[in-house]
Amino acid sequence: MDELVPVRRSLGFLLRDTSRLMRRQFVRCAREAGLPLNRSEASVLVHVDREPGLSQAQLAERLDLEAIALVRLIDTLERRGLIERRRHCHDRRIRTLWLMEAARPIVAQAHAVRHDVRTQALAGVAEPDQEKLLDLLMAVRGNLAAPAAKDRVEETSPPDA
Repeated sequence: MDELVPVRRSLGFLLRDTSRLMRRQFVRCAREAGLPLNRSEASVLVHVDREPGLSQAQLAERLDLEAIALVRLIDTLERRGLIERRRHCHDRRIRTLWLMEAARPIVAQAHAVRHDVRTQALAGVAEPDQEKLLDLLMAVRGNLAAPAAKDRVEETSPPDA
C-alpha cells in the first residue's frame, strides 16, 4: 500500500520516514536473528560499547530520551547482567555506564543486524554515492547541532551579574 502513495520530496519527511523504516527493519531482522533485546535496549548497549564510561545524562541526551525512561532501560539491563553502573571518579552524583562481559556477544549480534539493515537500505547505491550521502547528512547534522549545543550552554550558564 505504501508504494502506491507518492513520497513527499522534503528533507524532514524523508529523514523521518527513512529513520522509521530503518527502525522497523531493524526490529524485524533482530527478531529473525533471535536478538534477546528490544530496539531501545540494543541502542543503550551499542552506545555504551562505543563510549565506555558514558554518564546516564550523556546517554539520555544522545538517545533523546527522558532520564526516567533511560533509568528504566538501564535497570532492566543491569538486572540481566548486561550493564553496570559505577560512581564517577570525581563526582559521586554521576553514574557511569559499563558493559558487562555477558553483553559482548549480544552487542556483536546487534552490530551484525545493524550492518544487514544498512546493506539493505543502501542496496543499489554506488559506494561513492553512499559516502557522499553520509557526508551530506553529517553537514546537515552539524548545522543543526551547533545551535542546539549553544542553547544548552546558555541554559546552564549563570545569569550575568
